[in-house]
Amino acid sequence: MKKIVIATAVTVAFTTASYAAGNTNTGCGLGSQIIKNQDSVLSQVFATTLNGISGNQTFGITIGSLGCDKPAKFVSNEKLEKFVADNMDELAIDIATGQGELLETLSHLLEIENKASFNATLQKNFSKIYTSESVSSADIIDNIITVIN
Repeated sequence: MKKIVIATAVTVAFTTASYAAGNTNTGCGLGSQIIKNQDSVLSQVFATTLNGISGNQTFGITIGSLGCDKPAKFVSNEKLEKFVADNMDELAIDIATGQGELLETLSHLLEIENKASFNATLQKNFSKIYTSESVSSADIIDNIITVIN
């Protein structure tokens, strides 16, 4: 019985989707790509469910595919997050002077090729990176990414 209900739901969702208007309720991902036009609750639920069970929204957001927009500010490197959080004060000194071991490690974590230019850019924009005494490590990372892009 469950198989019949699921098969009917899928058929209705695909049929309805082919005649429906676009919808932003379902987010991005595989389900939203397969069922592009959604004007019924059933088609939206199916698209959302497929987005969820396929587990590809994170991938889509990360690289800007599957109808997802890539965030302007994005840090996915846990090592980078931990490094900056653990070394905020010392990193500030290295950025302010434009040199140092922590700045070298930061450039490695960010996979920077031209380290001299990177160091100079961060030093020049120190006040844009460390915007206040209470700035968070996540804000520092976002600010660095903004400055170097």
